[in-house]
Amino acid sequence: MKIRRDHTRTILIVDDDAEWRDFLFRVLGERYPVQYATNGEDALRAARRTIPAAIVLDVMLPGGMDGFMVFCELKESPETRDIPIILLTEVNRVMESEVDSLLLHRYFGSAPAAFLEKPVSPDRLLEELEHALGGNGKHVLGIGRQ
Repeated sequence: MKIRRDHTRTILIVDDDAEWRDFLFRVLGERYPVQYATNGEDALRAARRTIPAAIVLDVMLPGGMDGFMVFCELKESPETRDIPIILLTEVNRVMESEVDSLLLHRYFGSAPAAFLEKPVSPDRLLEELEHALGGNGKHVLGIGRQ
C-alpha cells in the first residue's frame, strides 16, 4: 500500500526527548511534513509563525514553560486557538496523576483533540491525528478520546 503524503498539512511535534521525536518523525513524516520544537517557547514561536495543521505536544518540557502552559497560550490566541492539539505524554505515570481531556477542559476551559499516554502505537497516534484533522480539532467532550 502506497502512503500518500499530504503537503498541505504540516504537523508540529513538541518533545524534548530525542527518541520520541525520532519516533514521531518516522510515524508522521510518512504522511505529513513535520517540524519540531524542543521547548515551550520555541513551540509557541513555531506555531505562530507557521500555523500548523495540528500539534503533537508533550507536557513535560524543559525550561519555564511546560506543555500545559503552551496549550493554554495557543488556545487563548485567536491565530492559534483552532489548531488541534494532541497531548502525548508520560505525565500521569511520572506524576502519579489522573489528567485527561475532561479535566483539562474543566481546568483550562479547552480540551485537547486527544490525550494519549506514552508509549503509544503508531496506528493509534495516526488514528487520533487523522480524527483531529478531519474534525478541525473540535471534539465532543466525554466521548472517551483519551
